[in-house]
Amino acid sequence: MAEPPELPEIDLDVADVKRIALTTDPQGETMISFEMASGQVMNLMFSPEIFAKLEAMMAKANEAQAQVSPIQ
Repeated sequence: MAEPPELPEIDLDVADVKRIALTTDPQGETMISFEMASGQVMNLMFSPEIFAKLEAMMAKANEAQAQVSPIQ
């Protein structure tokens, strides 16, 4: 089977984080809604597993940032 073509990355300027919707259902999705600089709203939907992975990556990034720029 042929490899799928590589898709280009998309850079969007986020103007605001509108909301984070967390569901209480363990099988449910998490939605993060962003407003773009153009005014368009983009909703990102995460499965519980992928959202947990995102949370872990953000925690590591926050820890690394704290090492570089500690609060004084």
